[in-house]
Amino acid sequence: MRVSQRSGLFSGVAALACATVLLEIALSRMHGALFGQAHAFVTLALSLVGAGLGGALLYAAPSLARPPALFARLAALSSLASGATLAAIILLAHRGPASATAPGALPWLALVYAASTVPFALAGLALAAAIRHVAAEMPRLYLLDLVGGSLGGLAAAAALRAGAPRAALAAAIFFSVAGVFFFLGSRREGEQRAPGGLVATFVLGSAVLLAGDIGAPWLRLSGLRQAKVDRTDTEVWNERSLITVDRPRAGSATVRIDGVAVSPIFDAKATPPHQPEDIAYALHRDQGPALVVGAGGGRDVRAALKAGQKDVVAVEGERGVVELMRGKYAELSGHLYDKPEVQLAVSDGRSFVRRTPRLFRSIVIPSAETAEAAATGALALTEARLFTVEGIGDFLDRLLPEGTLVVSRPEGDLDRLLVVTAAALRRAGAAEPNDHLFACGAAQRTALLVRRTPLGRADIDALRRHCRRHKLAEAFAPDRPKTPIRARLVAAADARAAAPDAATDLTPPTDDRPFFSYAVPARRLPGVLADWKALRAEHTGLLALASLLAVASALFALAALLPRLAPRLAARRSPPPGAAGTPLGAVDGAARTPRRARALAFFAAIGAGFALVELAVFRHALLMLDLPSHELPVALTILLVSAGLGGLLTARVKLDAAAGVSARAAEALAVAAALAAVGLVPLARWSLGLGSFPRALLAVALLAAFGLLAGSLAPLGVKLVAAASPALLPLCWALGAFAGAAGMALGALCAMNLGYSALLLVAGLAYLVAAVTVPPAPAGAAALDDAAAAAGAPPAREAAGAPPAGDATGARPDVPEAAPIA
Repeated sequence: MRVSQRSGLFSGVAALACATVLLEIALSRMHGALFGQAHAFVTLALSLVGAGLGGALLYAAPSLARPPALFARLAALSSLASGATLAAIILLAHRGPASATAPGALPWLALVYAASTVPFALAGLALAAAIRHVAAEMPRLYLLDLVGGSLGGLAAAAALRAGAPRAALAAAIFFSVAGVFFFLGSRREGEQRAPGGLVATFVLGSAVLLAGDIGAPWLRLSGLRQAKVDRTDTEVWNERSLITVDRPRAGSATVRIDGVAVSPIFDAKATPPHQPEDIAYALHRDQGPALVVGAGGGRDVRAALKAGQKDVVAVEGERGVVELMRGKYAELSGHLYDKPEVQLAVSDGRSFVRRTPRLFRSIVIPSAETAEAAATGALALTEARLFTVEGIGDFLDRLLPEGTLVVSRPEGDLDRLLVVTAAALRRAGAAEPNDHLFACGAAQRTALLVRRTPLGRADIDALRRHCRRHKLAEAFAPDRPKTPIRARLVAAADARAAAPDAATDLTPPTDDRPFFSYAVPARRLPGVLADWKALRAEHTGLLALASLLAVASALFALAALLPRLAPRLAARRSPPPGAAGTPLGAVDGAARTPRRARALAFFAAIGAGFALVELAVFRHALLMLDLPSHELPVALTILLVSAGLGGLLTARVKLDAAAGVSARAAEALAVAAALAAVGLVPLARWSLGLGSFPRALLAVALLAAFGLLAGSLAPLGVKLVAAASPALLPLCWALGAFAGAAGMALGALCAMNLGYSALLLVAGLAYLVAAVTVPPAPAGAAALDDAAAAAGAPPAREAAGAPPAGDATGARPDVPEAAPIA
């Protein structure tokens, strides 16, 4: 089979990108199931860390992948990435600490992350080599790279249904397929032949391992938190989470989602034990309708039916749980979700209440979080839009005048819950929020009842009788706030003024900062980060973010200093003084260093800016897409394809105009980020009340606009740097990747402490830095473009794949003579 070098290179890069995104998503799901959601977020940055390592390594050792052995090395790197993927999967499947806070967990986590980064580093090295040697074709290469990544996201949506380990095995196959494409591209006279035996070994090996696991399953995570393999009756993966169900015992089974959320399924003949949230029916009894948000295994639906409710609406956002309840466990639950009294909606709770025209007498939001997850800070990075001021307000708007909202949370969250509900009541027009609240609890859980109209003496007495009957401890009442601080928190418009020395952040969460489970005050953040023992025990999510930021920042600093740390390498890459050519190789070192710094700063700024804006825009676009369990691959595809198209549109930008176009695009992104800081959160909240189709159109428009603009910057930057100093490209790519990884961590910390609006302002600042550090076009760029156009070549200094032009003596300092890629 004959394949041109260009086809082999482009197809191989697309397959690499597909494998990278598929592996990134699969590993994030595996890490989330094993160690928690914070580690799933950190895992998403591993591909950036790996890309940075690959670029830095290629800059330091260009002989790793250059003509005439370019395709041979690309094939070998892709095959080794396949092998490294297999090794990482097997390591993860090996039983390790079942919790990130367990003794001995840190060395295990370090080993897991190191092993998980290796495939991305190998793929990053291959991609950096491809960009370095076909820089003039960067717009097309960039498009194929991002389209391949979007295909990886779509493949993940399908492959994860078979399990995250199998999805990772599929990624290993795609890595090996990339090796095949590079091998075919090496079959050209003058090019070193790729190692066919190595390529074939990993193609067949990864395929055989996947087929073997399908035929006789051997790859299964054994270190899952809470869910024991020998007690697990069902295990279901999807792109959001791992759902497990314990074997039914004593008339019930337990549904677990990633080990941090639990929900019981009771036998139809069993009587569910009373819970604090059942106080919802103490005032209304059988008067409906009732709404249960987060129905899960159905305990709270059963409680509503037991109270005599004849019209119960159950909302569940996890489609996998609904499929289990209507499938395998339908008989156990007595076909609960198919009863005529129950109406089931698969939807986000906020979206449902914004769209439904119905008013309810009772709304119940039960707590599904485990005590361990709440106590260790594992959910700090998790958005909880049900428990923001605007979220509580949306539920209050769906109540009848005498209706009640009951929210159940771990008992340690009551003060924060009182603050947010009091703020929502004030927005709804309540003069004295204190008169609308009553709370009681048991077994480390507290239920807070909120009524739109003030509670009268008869209402309070009825609630107290309910608590005494069911042995619930009263935690707050209008006439008995339990503690003086709770009285002040509810009465004060500013909770921080009411409790200035509180150990936890009592500022009410908003849609701009929807992190209910993150409660570290900004003034205490440095002290918390410095307390290693408390960080490990109580703030595991914060620890994961801080670790990512520290590692990415250290790698960024080392990469930025690489030319100075390796002066011989820097000298070998720079043309001699006075050589014809490039601004980065200007007449003296004093001029060369600032211009090189501009190129590096530009790529670092666009890498950080993209990561920062993506965190906010992508997150809110997910909210707008009304596609339960499928919004992630859809949003990812839209973003990546639009960014690739934005890069492709730069193909006809001439070299002498590239700097100006780059500056204008970066300035436009800075303006867009500033506008989004004001309007993105209100826009997302407003869209929740729209139908599915207009919300989807809005999400597509938002992602596509950002993608088209942001996607143009990297190809333009590559065009400018390639025309000046091609050898600097891998380092530029590395700094952009490291800055993106650090930006993800910094952006998450910024959103958690200051909100998404502040995050977007920081992103705008990053793009302003990019606008003022755009690398200049080399002298005589217009003449170079005219000469290239006259010769029928692309408007750039190098023909596609040709070695870089030599210096004034004709020497090519870092790439030997090789045939162009055809």
